[in-house]
Amino acid sequence: MKIQTRLSVCNSIVFGVIFAAVLSLTYIVYYRHTERLIYSNLEKTAYITALFYMEEDELNREEFLKVRTQFNEFVNNSLYQIYDQNDSLCYGSNYLRVSPKYINEIRVKKHLSFSDNGFLCHGIFYEDNQGDFVVVSREKSDSIDQQFDLLLWILLLSWLIGTLVIIILNKWISNIAYRPFRRVIRQVKNISTHNLEVQIASPKTTDELQDLIETFNDLLAKISETFVIQRNFVSYVSHEFKTPLAAMMGNLEVFSIKDRQPEEYKLLSGKLIQQISQLEEILNTLIIVSDMRNNSDVTTQIRIDEILWEIISKISNIYTTSDISVHMDIRPEDQYILSITKDRTQILIALFNLIENAVKFSLGKSVMIHLFNQENTLCVSIKDEGIGIPPEKLENINKPFYRAENANHILGSGIGLSIALRILEKNSIKYTIESIINKGTIIVIRF
Repeated sequence: MKIQTRLSVCNSIVFGVIFAAVLSLTYIVYYRHTERLIYSNLEKTAYITALFYMEEDELNREEFLKVRTQFNEFVNNSLYQIYDQNDSLCYGSNYLRVSPKYINEIRVKKHLSFSDNGFLCHGIFYEDNQGDFVVVSREKSDSIDQQFDLLLWILLLSWLIGTLVIIILNKWISNIAYRPFRRVIRQVKNISTHNLEVQIASPKTTDELQDLIETFNDLLAKISETFVIQRNFVSYVSHEFKTPLAAMMGNLEVFSIKDRQPEEYKLLSGKLIQQISQLEEILNTLIIVSDMRNNSDVTTQIRIDEILWEIISKISNIYTTSDISVHMDIRPEDQYILSITKDRTQILIALFNLIENAVKFSLGKSVMIHLFNQENTLCVSIKDEGIGIPPEKLENINKPFYRAENANHILGSGIGLSIALRILEKNSIKYTIESIINKGTIIVIRF
């Protein structure tokens, strides 16, 4: 059963039960009120009857005329009986005498409302100079029961009609309330692995549905990024492994054509070792990216300035038009902060990737490296004047193979920066990144 149907049914049941309870309470209250009203009138009738028959000799003419008028108006056509102290009927109808047990109970309680033989009765104990009497006024319950039966049927019919209206309204309202859900379901069904960049339209209802859609859209964006990273990863691996493997295969095929001199085999083995080392470096890079290897225990005392000069030398050979300047703002007595104890290979890879990125995305503009002392902490600032990183993409730059849209025209796989940042994080080295579109990026590393 769908949630919409289940909610509609539950609401209908709840409102139906509440409606039935209200109507039942209405019936009970009305019944009790009518019953009290009838007994009150019967009590009044009993007193008027007693005054009419017992007090004629004690009242003056005017007072008795008032009693007679009330008797003729309220009592004359009613059923009443007056019993003396011997339970003998003195006045009133002889039809269906009241049971002696009720008469005795009236004498004890002085007042008593009861039903007897299809009559609603009220009796009073009346003391007079002529003796003690029991006065009982009665009214048939048939007419009253008919009124209550009619009321019961009216309420029952009202409940049936009201319940039917509630069911229809619940179905209609739930259909309107769940319309946004159906719209979202249709949009979700149209999503496939080929169009994960599609976003679910927000209903702008500021409720749980909007929260769910925004959460789902965030999830879609992350999944889309994962697919992009996966495609870039495959492209990177195939490209990086293809070159050394093709070279190795070519050399082996050439050497397999005829016998070679020992010097030629020695030369071949050197090339193969170099190419295998290149594959090993690629594999180590992938291991670092995937976090499959823990922090290296091979730590040595290294100088950051020496590593920087080594990196600048390599990058200058690769990017012949690069313009890298170094500014060292460290006093001679503070030279000790240039030395740190870390894995040299990892620090070299991290700094190389950061500087290479700065050079590559500067598009020929200058790159400034600044070393300075901040509260006895060695800080290295790498500043470029390149294309910059969009603000909304900054939080994703540590993801492997992720590239911002404005970098797609520049050759690269999106792995260098993520490797560098992962190495810094694995070695507990803090960094900050600030970037402005088309103005450049500055990375500050605190060793």
